[in-house]
Amino acid sequence: MAGIEVAGLALAIVATTDLCFKHGRTLVETCATFKGAGAEINERILCVESHWKRTTMQLDFVKRIWKGLDKEHQTLQTQILQMLINKLSIIISKLEKLSKKGSDNRATERQATDVKRWKYVLIKQCLDKSIEELASWQKMFDPSWFLILKVSSPFIDQELSRNGPAVSLFTREYSLRDALREQPLQKVSVFLPKDGLETAQMREIPFASAKCMQRAGSDKWLVVDCIPCDPELDIGLVTRDVRDLARKLSSVDALTFGILQCRGVVRVMEPGSRIPSSFDFVFQIPRGLSNEPRSLRSYLCSNLNITLTDRFELAKQMAKSISYVHTLGFVHKNVRPETVLGFETNESRFDSFFLVGFENMRTADGRTRRSGDSTWEKNLYRHPHRQGLNPQDIYTMQHDIYSLGVCLLEIGLWESFLLYEHSPAAPLPASALGISLDGPEFKQPALMKEHLIALAKRNLPGRMGDRYEKVVVNCLTCLDWDNADFGDQSEFEDLDGVLVGVKYIEKVN
Repeated sequence: MAGIEVAGLALAIVATTDLCFKHGRTLVETCATFKGAGAEINERILCVESHWKRTTMQLDFVKRIWKGLDKEHQTLQTQILQMLINKLSIIISKLEKLSKKGSDNRATERQATDVKRWKYVLIKQCLDKSIEELASWQKMFDPSWFLILKVSSPFIDQELSRNGPAVSLFTREYSLRDALREQPLQKVSVFLPKDGLETAQMREIPFASAKCMQRAGSDKWLVVDCIPCDPELDIGLVTRDVRDLARKLSSVDALTFGILQCRGVVRVMEPGSRIPSSFDFVFQIPRGLSNEPRSLRSYLCSNLNITLTDRFELAKQMAKSISYVHTLGFVHKNVRPETVLGFETNESRFDSFFLVGFENMRTADGRTRRSGDSTWEKNLYRHPHRQGLNPQDIYTMQHDIYSLGVCLLEIGLWESFLLYEHSPAAPLPASALGISLDGPEFKQPALMKEHLIALAKRNLPGRMGDRYEKVVVNCLTCLDWDNADFGDQSEFEDLDGVLVGVKYIEKVN
């Protein structure tokens, strides 16, 4: 039966991709009938063709490496491709109606459709919607696409390095896959000289774990994130972890991953000591974004009016960022509004958000020390089994998912759980949290978790809808034994760590 099922999936991907290719060709041909109708329309048609060119290359690659994916991954890819077919069908239907309405039976060999002023506006709107839908699908597809790069398979390596028109398209993917290897083919030094930081101008980011930095003689601002070095740990292992993380973060596309691209790491030494006190990660701010980032905590504490659409987009960006951290082979361990930075653009005050704060990253051998702290404002975002000075559990990917659930709850309510009255170093529980600091929830972590779940069930459906509420509750209960999606840890112990990523994309991202 298993063999028949696998064969069925193989046949299904052939039929599904062929249908995608057919619809894609129809889309491009339909758009071509509007060429010559004006520069603005031609520009949009070129954008549609560019989107489809990349999608074609990706679909062809997925089709070729299909046998290298496990059953769950294949099922997920099939579902995502079916969504593409549905989107293409709707787009084509709308464009064909405009094309037929605009056709002129008396015209003889005209290549461009004769478009009146009102029709011109409708076509522009329809093409803009087409571009938006293709970009939306690409964002949905990307996490599962990059998850393929984690699969340890010589067959995938062979297909990635094949000669052909896709080589230049997959340069980023090839570079990232190399960075994900335990022994990369390309050896790159990630450590920077410390003198660059000593003379740099530093600027605090309110309610954030990171800072902004401008080097002497440069007009560019960078983001600096500090990872303290615990003297009780093996410095050799810590340095190896830092090098590994920096190497992987240097290969990311910031706007795709929701993680800033790393420029390098500076070892910060204590005077008279040869042991680093910390490692300062230096990140590049993507072009077109402001040099004055704000933390998510700053947004939550402000009176900025955020639309429902913006909140959904922010929630999706956070989920995407955590997905990619796991794709890179790390757990974050510090997901909270202080480790999320938002950047404005010329068009929007609320646009791109990135995950920082890798101060407690997992060690290279996959184990974490069962040590913590008793800071309530940090414990609020930690699973009950990961709170206090001596947490019960070793950290896993599901613990990041729990932290995401608390953040998504805050985003949905659009109220900060922390109140800063007198000092940024001594916050109090805000009214949105609904409990005081001397309440039993702060003494018994399990009660805090139940309180957050009740808060989500009571307040989120009316503000964000039932689906959003279910995602949040699913995150908060992801380690419960009866959670059908994430509860059984043994289901996620595959060699590459791909299965938990697939489950995450299916249920959260």
